[in-house]
Amino acid sequence: MAKAPGSQSQNCSNLTSLSMGFNNITSLRHLIIMYSPNLVTLLQGLQNLSSLQSLTNLGCCWEFKSLPDELQNLMRLQSLEIRSCPGLEALPEWIKMLVSLRSSAISDCQNITCLPESLKHLIGLQHLSIQDCPKLLKRCRQQSGEDWPKIAHVPFKHLGSSELRHQSETSISSN
Repeated sequence: MAKAPGSQSQNCSNLTSLSMGFNNITSLRHLIIMYSPNLVTLLQGLQNLSSLQSLTNLGCCWEFKSLPDELQNLMRLQSLEIRSCPGLEALPEWIKMLVSLRSSAISDCQNITCLPESLKHLIGLQHLSIQDCPKLLKRCRQQSGEDWPKIAHVPFKHLGSSELRHQSETSISSN
């Protein structure tokens, strides 16, 4: 497949594996996987998607406790969105390898308890959204949260139900 700007898998409740020859679609830039709760094998060969810029995982992989290690090889990944993954407990320390990451959203992942220390090394991260993750949101409270130092460098944050705002505006409004 020579040209493949984007691909989407949606409402595949019986899908258990997604390893469809990623060797042949190296030009894929956007991948969205939606509502495939029984997906057990996520993206074997994902490291071959050298052009992938955005990955969205909505309501998939309910059994996963962490993100697949193959993701760390996606050097061009600019956007990572993870929503409705109840089994997910942590983001990996290797997240710092995603040096092109500009935007990340984590939503409705009830069991994520903390952010990795390495997140503070993603100096290019411009937008971070964390919603409906009560354990994580508690740790991300401005100034007092244990994980606040890991995200303080991100200019635009959407934490909980607050509005997206610039870090300096957030600091001013809290004084």
